[in-house]
Amino acid sequence: MKTRVISGTVIAILLVAAYCLMFTPVIDVLFSLLAAAACFEITKVAGVKNPVLKVVAIAFSFALPLCLVYLHNIPLLEIIVVLYVILLVVLTVANFSKTTITFPELAVTVYASLVIPAAFASIGLISDMYLRYPDFISRADCRLLLWITVATALLTDVFAYFVGVKFGKHKMTPNLSPKKSWEGAVGGVVCVLLFMLLSLVLFEKVLAKESFFMPVWFYCITVVFISITSMFGDLMASLIKRYYGVKDYSNLIPGHGGIMDRFDSVLLASPTMFVLITIYGSVVMGA
Repeated sequence: MKTRVISGTVIAILLVAAYCLMFTPVIDVLFSLLAAAACFEITKVAGVKNPVLKVVAIAFSFALPLCLVYLHNIPLLEIIVVLYVILLVVLTVANFSKTTITFPELAVTVYASLVIPAAFASIGLISDMYLRYPDFISRADCRLLLWITVATALLTDVFAYFVGVKFGKHKMTPNLSPKKSWEGAVGGVVCVLLFMLLSLVLFEKVLAKESFFMPVWFYCITVVFISITSMFGDLMASLIKRYYGVKDYSNLIPGHGGIMDRFDSVLLASPTMFVLITIYGSVVMGA
């Protein structure tokens, strides 16, 4: 427990530091590093042994979030992604090293180096929403958006755990995550919604001293969606671990496991937030 608390404190300090620098390239580089680390963990758990494939995948998983944030309006990005997929297929078929690449290894590498980095890139895209919708989203709004995304994902799991321990009777996914209950899931969503409403009040009255661009009704819908999808992200990460028979993705974070163990819930929450803001901007605001 002592090790877990110390590691958690260090993670919290790093996240707060990144949060303070969210309008600089620092946060983008940080999440690119996390994407590369997550790719390494997944390919290792999946038993991908081909060194060339792993190096190419990890390098691409680092570069992709930066490309999505800084090159998203340039057609070159689509070409880069297509060329990368072609390269993976060529590596698999040509077998340039002595280690054969199987189709399952290719599939999990594509997932680890495309899907996961794209999810991490969503965090950077959320931070830059004030550039996409300058008429109604401010920098202060983006700070709250990022807080909602990450904190909702992480706190839903915490609240669900404590509510589940106290009131949990009906297992939600007994074969995938036996400790999760429906009572805990509902309690996690409700508790995090109340917490985020308090955050909204503090944002508008104390911190930013300005009205958030979302009305309260859409704000509540957003928090609930983020909370629910974060649980699915957690379950998806558990599905992979169950399939390969491991408890943690790695020991990179003492007491917590690996990057995927700590940030699994964020990986579906961040793209969901990006989609919801885009829908709001396009449909509700007509931007």
